[in-house]
Formats: sequence, C-alpha cells, structure tokens
Amino acid sequence: MKSRYFVGAALGVVLAPVCAQAAEAGPLDETIVVAATRTEVPLSQVGQSVSVVTREDIERTQATTASEVLSRLPGLQVTNSGGFGQPSSVFIRGADNAQSLVLIDGVRVNDPGDVGGGFDFGALTIGQFDRVEVVRGSSGVLYGSRAIGGVINLVTQRPEEEWHGRASAEYGWRDRRQVSASAAGLVGPVGLTVGGNWLKGDGYSAFNEDRGGTEKDGFENKSLNARAQVELTEGLSIDGGTFWTRANYDYDNTGADALNVGFKRDLTGYANIRYAGLDDRLHARVGYGVVDTRRISDDAAWGPYETNGKNERFEGQVDFTPIEAVTLLLGAETETQDFSDTYDSNDSMTIDSLFANLTLRPVRGLTLNGGLRYDDNSQFGDRTTFAVNGAYAFAGEDGPVVRASYGEGFKAPSLYQLYTNAGYRALEAETSKSWDVGVEQPFAGGAGLFSVTYFDRKTKNMIDYDMAQWNYYNIGRARAKGVELGMQVIDWQGFDMNLAYTYLDATNTLTGARLPRRTKSNMTASLDKRWDVNGHGGLRLGAELRVGGARWDDAAQTYYVEGNTVVNLRGSFAVTQNVEVFARMENLFDEHYEVVRTYGTPGRSAYAGVRVKM
Repeated sequence: MKSRYFVGAALGVVLAPVCAQAAEAGPLDETIVVAATRTEVPLSQVGQSVSVVTREDIERTQATTASEVLSRLPGLQVTNSGGFGQPSSVFIRGADNAQSLVLIDGVRVNDPGDVGGGFDFGALTIGQFDRVEVVRGSSGVLYGSRAIGGVINLVTQRPEEEWHGRASAEYGWRDRRQVSASAAGLVGPVGLTVGGNWLKGDGYSAFNEDRGGTEKDGFENKSLNARAQVELTEGLSIDGGTFWTRANYDYDNTGADALNVGFKRDLTGYANIRYAGLDDRLHARVGYGVVDTRRISDDAAWGPYETNGKNERFEGQVDFTPIEAVTLLLGAETETQDFSDTYDSNDSMTIDSLFANLTLRPVRGLTLNGGLRYDDNSQFGDRTTFAVNGAYAFAGEDGPVVRASYGEGFKAPSLYQLYTNAGYRALEAETSKSWDVGVEQPFAGGAGLFSVTYFDRKTKNMIDYDMAQWNYYNIGRARAKGVELGMQVIDWQGFDMNLAYTYLDATNTLTGARLPRRTKSNMTASLDKRWDVNGHGGLRLGAELRVGGARWDDAAQTYYVEGNTVVNLRGSFAVTQNVEVFARMENLFDEHYEVVRTYGTPGRSAYAGVRVKM
C-alpha cells in the first residue's frame, strides 16, 4: 500500500509549482450555499464543513453519475456492488449510507422502502444537475432523521432572463451510450426548466470476471425533470417541479453469475410558496414534497420481491434579520412514510417536528449559529437535538476561515426494519454526537483554496440484524474520527488542480473492529491544463489519480479486500464557442480490483462524445 501513496506524493511534487506560482491569479466569487443553513449564505459564514461542486466541475471531470462526483470529495467514500444500476452506497465520514440525508432540489429522496431508509446512488446520473452541495457532520437540528453523517443536495438547472441550454452525447466501452439535455429560461413571467437523460449499455458481470463471471449485467436508465416558477406580486412567488427516473438492470447476488433482473422507479414532486419582504430581511416558505419509489428484484431462484415506499412532507419556515448582526430561523414539518412489500407488509409512521436556529454576527468576520429541534415520531417517541457552530474570517476575504461545529443527529428505524416479517418492533432510534474543527486558507487572490479538518463522531443504538433470531435489534456503538484535506486551484494560467484526501478511523467501539467497507485512507488528485488555441476555449488535457485503501468486507473481519490505484486521462477540444468534443480513458493501466468482495469493477475503458451549449 505504501507504494500507492508514494505515487500520490509524486503527483503532489508535480502540482507544487502550480500552487506556488498561483499568487498572480484572480479572485474567485464568494460561493453561496443553501444546504448548510436552509437559507442562502456565503460559504465564509458557514461553521460546518461544506463542499460545492459546480456544473463546470462536472463537465471538466466528464462525470456521468452522481456517485462519481461524490467520490472525488473529502470525507466521502463510495462502494459499488457491480456496475451501473447495482447498489451504490456513499459513506460520509464513515457513517452508513442510510445515515445520510439526500435531497434533490431540496426534497428528501431517501427511499422509504429501503432496508435502512437510505438512498441508492446506483442509478442516479448527473447530467441534469447543475450543482451539488455536501454538508459533512451531524445535521439533525435542521434536517431531522437520517442526517447523522451529513446532507447531500443535488440541484437542477435554474432559469435566467435569457434561455440557455446544453446537450451531450457519448459512446464507449461495452456499447455504453448516453444522451443528456437540459434547458431553462422564461416564457413570459414563468421561469421554466426541462431536462432528460438516457443511458444504456451491455455492462460487465457484477460477479467479478476475474473470479469466472462471464454473463454481462446490462442496464438502461431514463430520467426526466421539470420545474416552473412565477412571481405573483412583488416578493411573492410560487414554484413546483418533478424528477422521475426509471432503471432496468441485471444483477448478481450469490457469489456467482445469475440471471437476476432488477427494476427501480423514483418519482419526486414538490411545490412551494415563497415570500421575501422588508427590504429582503424577511423570508418565508411553505412547501410540500413527495417521493414515491418502487423496487422489484427478480431473483432467478426465488422469484420477484417488490417494495413500494412513499414519503409525503409538509413544511414551513421563516427567517428574519431584524438587524444585520442577528438572523432567526423558525420552522415546522410533518412527514408521513408508507411502506408495502410482496409479503403483505403495509405500514406507516409519522414525524412531527419543530426547529429553531439563531445566527449572530457580533463582529466583522465572525458568524455564530445555535439551534434546537424537537421531533415526535409515532413509532419510537420524541427526540430533541442540539447544534452549535461558528466561522471566523479574522483576516478578511484573503485570510483564513476557522470553522468549528458540534452537532447531534438521529435516524429513526425504517419501516422495513420495523414491520417486515423479520422485523423486531421495539427498536430505538440511532443517535450521534459529532464535532469538527478546521481551517480554510484561500491563496492566489481566491483562485486557490486549501482546507484541513479534524472530525470525531460517536454513534450509539446502531441497528443490526441477528442472523440467529431473524430480526433487527439495537446493539451497535461506533466511533469515526479522522482528518480531511482538500485543495483546489481554478484557472491559474490555464491550470485546474484538485486534491481530496481522507484519513478515517471508523471502529465498532464494542469490539474494536473496523467498520466494514471503510478504508483508512482514500485520495483523489487531478491536474488539468487548458490551452486557448482558437479563442473558443481551445484544448484541455487532464489526468487523475485515485488511491483507495484496503478494507474489511464484513463486520466479523473474515474477508479482506486489497486497496487499489487507478489512473484516468481526459481531454476536450472546443470546436466552436458552442460545440465541444471530449474523450477519456478510465483505468489506464487496467487495474483489477474489488471494492466489495466478489463484485467486479470496470477494466480499461474509453469513451468519447460531443457537448453543445446554447
């Protein structure tokens, strides 16, 4: 394993001149984030650790799935049980996939029919999204159940005064084809967004081909999104939208090739009434959101198993800034979850919530936040969570930002865990307490940014499955601590550079064993260079190094999965101001490895395509 990190160090030496000379670059705009506070605030006023991925980042890396984008961020690890469509989990700072909250356009999309109530990233493409925000750390005060590890918010394109759109098409390894398009603009007073994506391929055997897998597990995915907004009177507006996705895929689940087929369908919808007044010091919103999911796993031996989940949510919030130094946020929510399956499970539960958050700006550059939340769950009772965080930019815009946060979180047992034929109803909620401290240092007049963060989270009442009693029960306690490093340089003399490294010590505190499928070290580093050879953006070439550490595949630490080192190359050329061709080579040296034991990963593969912007 040490040799893999020597490779990473070597790349760092190559990148060092870029960072050292970047002092001549121009400033970056102050990033505005929403997910961290549920209101629009500059990133320099956020006390938690946050990453923001823009549309430019997505196109530069030529990412096609959400899991690809997330795997490049500090503190996040992704595991895939095979290719596209297969189960894909995202661990934020070592938290289980079901212990993180996922939003699309602010609407919760965690699957009510999932075993743990998590979100499966295996069939989510990235083509329709313009922005991804990731908040690391327990965020129970603002978001309630599931936000133990953090929050992921994916945002679709937004309309502007002039219509703008994009479309892309690509083809590559094992007959994989993808077409994506999105457009937004105004039709009279109405702002509209529409988009769609289609992805299909032969795939590769989910059961590792190095172990003898020969049957390709193909896939097809379709997704559509739409959004409309209109200002009724000055300060009063309404908006609504939907996101629909459907995936058909083949899968293996028995440690061998199998003629299994799967189906996933997600439908998300939302509507909001918004008000802004008092010289933009008062903001209010009343909203409705719904996610409806359907899953079918047709096992060649046992036949089909179907789950259906539905989550309906009404929420309201108001934030008021009476003076520049004070902002108060108040909110209320009510949520109903429904679950049914092939074996006649048909159950529901409700959660009613109140929350408040106070923001203080006592002196220039210092922002303090403190909040409290009360949740009343119809199945396990009530829960109160607390959080406090702060950010201090004591040297102005070009100086460091020191951040520190403490947050509590919880995750209610899923309906599957409570009410399936193997369920054990006396389950309690999983709870967490986490803290972190870090510093973010801009350089090169804002063109570069370096960050380092130490984090520590303790979780108790973790839900596990008893193989002897055939039911779920509370037993687990876990602790996850570590360090995140991030560095980004944007457009310094045509150079872009990204570095994300995570050291994670995630253990079961009852047994001392490492949590399964979590690596101790994980790193991604990339360097891109652009030559403006034709006035349209010209030629861009880039390379990426990804190093994944070794891990145990199971809680009993019986099966060990070795680490891996993967190198990717990419390039693009702007033919005109609106047309760009691109290509990439993934896994250049054809590394053969597993992330989940017995499940394969792609070998050397190539893709090429064209992108059009209007």
